[in-house]
Amino acid sequence: MTGIAGAVPSVLAPPAPPRTARLPRGARFGLTVLQNHAGSVPARPSWCTFLVCYRCNARCKMCDSWRVKPGRELTPAQVDEVFAKVGRLDVVRITGGEPFLREDLLDVVRAVIARSDPFVLHVTTNGSFPDRVAAFVDALQREGHGERLAFMVSLDGMPEEHDQNRGDDVTFDTAVETIRRLVGRGVRVAVNHTVISPRSLEDNTAIRDTLRPLGVDVHSVLAYSDSAMYSIKLRGTRAEHLIVPRGYPLHPSLAEADVIGFVERELAEAEKLRWRERVGKRYYLRGLLARLRGEERPSPHPKCVALRSHLRLLPDGRVPVCQFNTETVGNLATDAFDEVWGSPAAEKARAWVDACPGCWAECEVIPSGIYTGDIARALV
Repeated sequence: MTGIAGAVPSVLAPPAPPRTARLPRGARFGLTVLQNHAGSVPARPSWCTFLVCYRCNARCKMCDSWRVKPGRELTPAQVDEVFAKVGRLDVVRITGGEPFLREDLLDVVRAVIARSDPFVLHVTTNGSFPDRVAAFVDALQREGHGERLAFMVSLDGMPEEHDQNRGDDVTFDTAVETIRRLVGRGVRVAVNHTVISPRSLEDNTAIRDTLRPLGVDVHSVLAYSDSAMYSIKLRGTRAEHLIVPRGYPLHPSLAEADVIGFVERELAEAEKLRWRERVGKRYYLRGLLARLRGEERPSPHPKCVALRSHLRLLPDGRVPVCQFNTETVGNLATDAFDEVWGSPAAEKARAWVDACPGCWAECEVIPSGIYTGDIARALV
């Protein structure tokens, strides 16, 4: 495919990393957990969520990404410069929009790997480009990076529900074909089922049955009432109405659905998984269930590590606070890392994070659970 196998950006000698970045990874992890507990700021993040583009070929009802103007996107050479500033990471999540709309995605990811050497390179996709996905994986496997790859393919239901929500360019059958190609290449792959309606909820069992022969697990999340990161009206603001001290801001279409019974069944399904997958899913689902039940002090409730161990990066290099506060604290494409990480804007944003009652969005919850050590409570 055009653009998939392009030139590798030149790799210059990176600046000397800070002392904590030179620690063995296990020791660095322990230090990071202690720093997050103490409320101090780690010298470098450990987890990065990188939105490589806002562009999307789906027309999802619960997301405005496809309505957002594409804006500027970092070139592979600029990605190389930005991640040289960030340094070594444990996890990099590549997301969008739809990442495979970027025909230079392979070069973008090569730059990320060269500079940050993550244990896990996690790619989220709607599965509408099976040929591009296959070429992308084949190239990285040839280069010795197959072990670090993990994919999450998004589904909203079985064909009728999924296709109605996502549109003609992003069909259920195409997504399943992408999953088949990933499985055939030995890549770790799971499905994210966004429950967006009663019909979507009912489809969950059929999705599991469809994917079980492929050995693919299904992660289910309940749609929020609005999209904080992608909503045109919320972009660049604090979506504080979506962060509630008690309860869960459920999408209105699910108001009459038995979401509590659904999550209870999901918890039972989680017990069938291998322990590594089981721990993360238990953690998320237990917290979700507590919030759906309206518990006054829902548990788990980890300290948020946004702008501490979790760095979010927008397509143009700007750094937002988190999924629900998209005010930015600087731009790593134009500024030195320390100028952004230690800026007055970042300190002010961390004070806001510390005062936040806490969301229950999986993309924020899991890094917070890991880098505070709180996820250990899901071991039992």
